[in-house]
Amino acid sequence: IAIGAVATRSFPPAKKQHRYGILIAARNEEAVIGQLLDSIAAQRYPADRLTVFVVADNCSPGDRTAEIARAHGAVCYERHAPAHRTKGYALSFLLEQIRRDFSIDAFDGYMIFDADNLLAPDYIARMNDAFDSGEKIITSYRMSKNFFDNWISFTYSVHWLSTVRFEHRARSLLGLATRIQGTGYLFAAETVRNGWPYTSLTEDRAFAADAVVNGYRISYCHDAVFYDEQPVNLRIALRQRVRWAKGNLQVFADSGF
Repeated sequence: IAIGAVATRSFPPAKKQHRYGILIAARNEEAVIGQLLDSIAAQRYPADRLTVFVVADNCSPGDRTAEIARAHGAVCYERHAPAHRTKGYALSFLLEQIRRDFSIDAFDGYMIFDADNLLAPDYIARMNDAFDSGEKIITSYRMSKNFFDNWISFTYSVHWLSTVRFEHRARSLLGLATRIQGTGYLFAAETVRNGWPYTSLTEDRAFAADAVVNGYRISYCHDAVFYDEQPVNLRIALRQRVRWAKGNLQVFADSGF
C-alpha cells in the first residue's frame, strides 16, 4: 500500500508498433458500442495495425449491435447459443473465428474491452510501450464514466481506484503479478494459441490464474487509461456480486490448489 501510493513502473517508448486484435463481446449493446468503436478509431496509433472484432452474442431480435459494429468497420460475428451465455463462451467463439479466418498469430497480441468502455486517445500507444518492453499480459488504469451518479456507482469507482493505487501500481513496480479484472487488458497471442477454455462466470480470474500457474507475470501500465460504466441499480449490483463470487469459487475449484 505504501509503495503503490507513491510509485509505479514506467515503460520506455516502444521501438515497434505491434499489431493487435481488439476483442469485444457484446449482447444488446446498440446504445453504447458505437462510442467505444469511435474511441478506438480516434487512437493515436496506426489504424492498419489494429483490427476490431465484435461478437454479437445472443442478442435479442431487432437489436442493432451487429449492424452498428459493421458500420463502424469492425469484423463482426453473430453467435446464438442460449445455453451458453457467459462472456467466456463468447470470447472462445470469437477467437475460434479469428483462428479460422485470420490465424491467431496474425496478431502480436489481443486486447479485451466491454462494449460500454471508452479509451483515452493514447491508450493503445501506452499499452504498446509496455508490450514492446517484453510484458506478455498487461492490465491498465480503469477510471469510471459515472463516478458520481449515485452511491452505488461511487462505491464501485472507489473500489477500482483502490485496486489500481494499492495493488496494481506496487505489484508492477516490484515485478510481482497483479490481476486482470474483466476488461481493459492485453495479452500476447502465444497465451491463447491453444484456444480460450475460460468459460466460467469469471473468465478473467480463470485466465489470470492459469497465466500465473504457467509462469506469466501480469503487469500494469498506469499511463494507459480507459473509462468504464458502473452499475447504478442495487439489484443489478447485487446480482453481479453474486455472479463474481460464484465464478471465483469455480476458478478456485479448477486451479486453486
